[in-house]
Amino acid sequence: MNNLARQKLLIPYLGEPLLSDYHDLANELKRVGASATIDKVNWKEYPFQPKVQIRAGYSKVYLWLFYEVKGDYFRAISTIDQQPVWQDSCVEFFICRDIDINAENQLDIVYQNFEFNVLGVCLSAIGTKSHREKLSREQMKQILRFPGIIKQEKPEEGDCFDWELMVAIPLDLIGLKPGNVFKANFYKCGDKTLKPHFLSWSSITSPKPDFHLPRFFGDLELLS
Repeated sequence: MNNLARQKLLIPYLGEPLLSDYHDLANELKRVGASATIDKVNWKEYPFQPKVQIRAGYSKVYLWLFYEVKGDYFRAISTIDQQPVWQDSCVEFFICRDIDINAENQLDIVYQNFEFNVLGVCLSAIGTKSHREKLSREQMKQILRFPGIIKQEKPEEGDCFDWELMVAIPLDLIGLKPGNVFKANFYKCGDKTLKPHFLSWSSITSPKPDFHLPRFFGDLELLS
């Protein structure tokens, strides 16, 4: 069971932002979005800790997440959705609508993962820990990505750099409505970057790095 103090985040309604203006969207999330820090170093073998802030809000159609990362080491090998983006400079969002995530049989818990590298390339799947199905190409197209760095401007691999990424995940895709309470965790990783690291928002206790543990997810709510 999870005996750690559970993190909590209350996510505000943003209204209906214009999708065409990245800077206005980012500034609105910085101004009124719920703020959290991804700063838990759960495994002492991986002490590297870039600074990572996330801001969250929602609109009628989307859950908006804005990641700001400082002092990371660049890697962006994956260029097509559903490739292993966790090996790159990567941020992640895992969500579970099952409130009873402390159930005795953890293997039966269904959750979704959304993993993004610095270019906005995404890997996403749904299912239990032992049986997961990747989202279809059409579902992946519904996830909006606004990378601060594009392919033509990317640093050299291994360079220390700062970056940001905004994504919009359709509420229908994750089964959420205003007022819903659910479980989730935010992550920052980079398995094959110059300094591998595995940071989380809500603390994890496991022998080795593993983000696929819903019992350690925090509490989130879409404020109505």
